[in-house]
Amino acid sequence: MILNAARDVMARRGFTGATMEEIAATAGVGKDTLYRRWSSKEKLAIDLVATMAGEAVGPVPLDPDPRFNLFTFLKDIVRFNRTTDFGPLIAGIVGEAARNDELADSFHMFWRHRRALAAELVTDVIGSDATPEVVDRILDRLLAPIYYRLLLTGDDITDEYLWDLVASLPWSNEPG
Repeated sequence: MILNAARDVMARRGFTGATMEEIAATAGVGKDTLYRRWSSKEKLAIDLVATMAGEAVGPVPLDPDPRFNLFTFLKDIVRFNRTTDFGPLIAGIVGEAARNDELADSFHMFWRHRRALAAELVTDVIGSDATPEVVDRILDRLLAPIYYRLLLTGDDITDEYLWDLVASLPWSNEPG
C-alpha cells in the first residue's frame, strides 16, 4: 500500500516534487510509519523502483535458445519503461542523482544488482568462460543504447533494433 502511494506521488510529482508527507497522506498512514521503514525519501524511491523492476523484468529462461531469452529480457525492459510509471520514475531519479549523493549511491547499487541479473543471460549466450570484464563490456553495449533512446532521444526501439543488439554478441553457444 505504501509503495503504491509512493509510486503514485512520485509518478505525478517526480522525485524532487514528491514529499514524504504527501506519500504518507496518500497511503493513509503517518509520516512516522514511513520513517520507521525508510529513513529517507531516497531509500523509499530506490525500494520502489527495485520492487517494480523485480516484479516486472527478470531473467526468466523461456526458450532453449539463450539468445532469444536475452532478446525477451531486453524487450521486457523497453516495454516496462514505456508502459508503466517506471520510466518516468527512473528519469526523475537520474536527474536528482546528479545532485544527491545519497540517492546516487543507492541508485548505483540498484543498477549493479540489475546488471548482475542481465549478466546471467549474457553469459548464457557467450559462454561461461567469459571474464567478468568481457561480460561487463557487453552489458554496456547492450543496455547503453536502450537507455540512451529511452531517457534521452525518445527514438523508437523496435524488435529488429533489439535483435540487432543481441546478434552483435559473440555467440559461443548454439541452441540445444
